[in-house]
Amino acid sequence: MRSITLTERETEYLFRIIDSSTAISLRHQFFLWAQGEVQSLLPHGMLICIFDEGSGQSVSMEKFSRTSINDATFSELCRPDGGVMTRVMSAWAAGKNQPFLLCPQNSNGIAYKLFANDLKRDNLERIAAHGMFDVNGRVRSLFAFTQISCALTERHAYFLELLMPHMHIALVRMLFHERDCKHGVTMEKSRKLITDRETEILRYVQMGKNNLEISHLLDISPLTVKNHVQKILRKLNVNNRAHAVAKAMALKLTL
Repeated sequence: MRSITLTERETEYLFRIIDSSTAISLRHQFFLWAQGEVQSLLPHGMLICIFDEGSGQSVSMEKFSRTSINDATFSELCRPDGGVMTRVMSAWAAGKNQPFLLCPQNSNGIAYKLFANDLKRDNLERIAAHGMFDVNGRVRSLFAFTQISCALTERHAYFLELLMPHMHIALVRMLFHERDCKHGVTMEKSRKLITDRETEILRYVQMGKNNLEISHLLDISPLTVKNHVQKILRKLNVNNRAHAVAKAMALKLTL
């Protein structure tokens, strides 16, 4: 079991990264965060983010880079049939939710040899990757830090574990915001869609309460709770309670 203690400076860096992540809802904010605060713990040239919503939705591939990379090269990196990022995601998923490091100085030398030619050809140098699974073990997101000039260690792996939940929700918030804007729905309009009572019920749903438990807490009938939940699903344009909670968190409806 890994035993790593953060230094005082690293603790300060971590707090700043987490604190600033809560304000991210726009693409340029995510870029400035990734190429700003996050660099203090994970210095890199390019961050590639992969997000899979499931349910037959398309997979989002995003890049945040301080170096120039053309669309053709990026598409090749993320090619579904053998692209470097696709193979990195498969290797990470096979590692049972452990950070995945590609570095010539790393003890996992076999993995590096499988990627060495690609890393050199695409000027990626080293890769530090980690992501998030859902409750069914399906990969939902992957964050691959590339163009890293320093040797990767267990310390970097620990940083990845600390940062992943915050990177995931920041990316989700950004993608939700962009989608809502495309459909002409702003965050403020979303807030107005939900009544105070519905917000209250949504908070209890977020806590894992069922309709009967919520009815007792609010002194209303289970049928009334059910009707409110159905209205919430329609207003947020989602299919189930879990999706409603995720979208509400991204839009800060239940804060």
